[in-house]
Formats: sequence, C-alpha cells, structure tokens
Amino acid sequence: MATNLPVWDLVKTVLDHNTRSTLLYGPPGTGKSFAAHQAGQGRTLYSLTLTPDTPAAELRGHYIPHGDRFVWHDGPAVRAWREGAVLVLNEIDDAGGDALSFLLNCLDNPETATMTLPTGETIYPDPSFTVIATTNSSDPNNDLPSALRDRFPVCIEITEAHPDGLKRLPQDLQLAAAGTVTAEDPNRRVSLRSWLAFASLRNRIGADAAAQAVFQKRSHDVLDALKIAS
Repeated sequence: MATNLPVWDLVKTVLDHNTRSTLLYGPPGTGKSFAAHQAGQGRTLYSLTLTPDTPAAELRGHYIPHGDRFVWHDGPAVRAWREGAVLVLNEIDDAGGDALSFLLNCLDNPETATMTLPTGETIYPDPSFTVIATTNSSDPNNDLPSALRDRFPVCIEITEAHPDGLKRLPQDLQLAAAGTVTAEDPNRRVSLRSWLAFASLRNRIGADAAAQAVFQKRSHDVLDALKIAS
C-alpha cells in the first residue's frame, strides 16, 4: 500500500527537484511563502505579491527615463525567464485581468512559451526557470481561473504549520500554535505570524499586553488556553 509523505516533506521533495511550476494553497500564515523562499536558496529568486491592481508591466518590465531618453527595464518575471531563476508569486488568485493575461503566457509550457517585449525583442524561458505560487484559497480549482489553474499541474494543499516556523516559537507556544494555525473554524484560526509576534512582544511587555495587542478580543481565551496547556 502506498504511503503519503508528511505535507512539508512532500513540499521540500518537490521543490528540491526544481519542478517547473508548483502551487501551494491553504490557510494564511502557515509558512507557504517561507517554504518557497527556502527552495530558492542558492539560486537567484524574484518575489512578488499580486493584487487585483498589479499591472502586467510590473511583472514584464517597462521603459524608464535615463537622461534625455527612455531605456527598457526588465521586470522580475522576464529576469527570471532570462536567468533561469525562481519566481515566487504570492496571492496568485488576486491577479487581475492585465496581470493574468501576462501570466498565462509567462507560465505556458516551456516547449512553446515565447514572449515578444515592447522593445521588439523575442525571448524564451531558460530551461531552469521555476515558478512557485501561493494562495490562501481553500479550493484553487474553483477560485483560480481554469486556464491559470491548468498552469500548475503540481498543486499541494498545506494542512499544517511549517515545522521550522514552529521551532522559532518558545516550547510552551508550539503545541497551541500547531493546533490553531490550520484550525477548520476560521474564528479559532491564529496564523504563525501572529504567534511569532506574540512571542516576541511577550518578552518585552508581558503576556497580558502582548495578547491584547495581537489577539484583541480573543486575548483572554488564548491566555486561558495557554495556562491550561502549561
């Protein structure tokens, strides 16, 4: 019988083998972007967080003034194409129409991908070009346009907090964080970022004030749960 790898072992195995395009999805604050940046260690990496207003020019590039003329400046996606670098695209489900049209071309099959820049130059992706995208969506099959979803045949659901992120927390917070980062009830969910912020503030201003600053109305519930756990 086949056995499933733990989710973060699977992510590391896939990303270590420079898979052309990988989509990581799941609750925010689990370590998806952290894992993507780890995969880029030792390689040139370009990272961008997309919004509905991100223009294609921010990815592709644009002309910039230089003295009395304008010169072309490659964007992060084009630089990654040329250099065979890692391109990390956070919140890819937020890509608006302009950026989406560009990404469909940028993420096309390497055998057929080609891009003609506003300069008239036609470029092709280096064989080592790698894309890692993240989304907080719980269902990318429905939340991503079908053509964009099809660009990511490797798609991994993140169901737990990144272990390296948990190790950055004090021992007394690790178990609580592991249980709340991916809690099914959104009202109980606490991101890894929030736990790290609480741990840092707790050392400086005390647990009560830190909990109030980070967890707001839930601060008393969080503190009570920590007391019970300890």
